[in-house]
Amino acid sequence: MMSGKVEKISEAEAEIMRAVWGHQGPVTYTYLRTLLTEQKGWESPTVNTLVNRLVKKGILNQEKKEVYYYTATLSEKEYTLEKTKAFIQKVYGGSAKGLVSALFTNHDITQEDFNELREQWSREEKEDE
Repeated sequence: MMSGKVEKISEAEAEIMRAVWGHQGPVTYTYLRTLLTEQKGWESPTVNTLVNRLVKKGILNQEKKEVYYYTATLSEKEYTLEKTKAFIQKVYGGSAKGLVSALFTNHDITQEDFNELREQWSREEKEDE
């Protein structure tokens, strides 16, 4: 079950995962350290600790070749879907309608966004038939 894995990922660890997901194929520790030092100002020990935690949690696979290579065991889509479900459950008692209503009330969804969502909904309904 993916939700167990997703719940175990801290916000800092999610930054590591975004770096992995954003790269084609396996990544090296050097790549992660360089990227996150540039983007977040993180020092090598911080990146090392977070990567090791993700390996221990089973979120990253670690493969030793000439250097260590890391690959995700969880896709970004799986992660975002599970985080969204957990958020809706926690904040809106499981009501997606409550979330959408809040977005409309706060004007966070434009008419263009609404039209795109309606089109997506229609396409998915046709696929389910």
